Amino acid sequence: MNDVRLHYKVTVRIMDDNKAFGPGVAALLEGIGQCGSLQGAARRMNMSYTKAWTVIKNAERIWGFPLTRRYAGGKTGGGSVLTAQAEMLLCRFKAMEQTVDAVAEREFCKYFNADEIKKLKEMDEPR
Repeated sequence: MNDVRLHYKVTVRIMDDNKAFGPGVAALLEGIGQCGSLQGAARRMNMSYTKAWTVIKNAERIWGFPLTRRYAGGKTGGGSVLTAQAEMLLCRFKAMEQTVDAVAEREFCKYFNADEIKKLKEMDEPR
């Protein structure tokens, strides 16, 4: 480990028996909020519309409430908006992610700082 810069990765996922919410669902909801449609959000993520629809439907089934309100097409075109529950869920998830990241950063620095790595390198291995 000469000039290698170590880092860590922590991912927050809220689970039941299946994944109920994680970075993918959060990104999809953010995309819907920004694009105004599930199709636009899926396109931004290079995800098929069918996959995006399935992700949202599965999350809605697990949470027990709708995450989007969908509007049929027509002259003005269709679209989707986030429900108040989805906005709150997204906000809480982001806050939890920030808290977990802060704890992970602190603990990583405590256990894997330069002094700790030096101690590991200097340890005598039994022969």
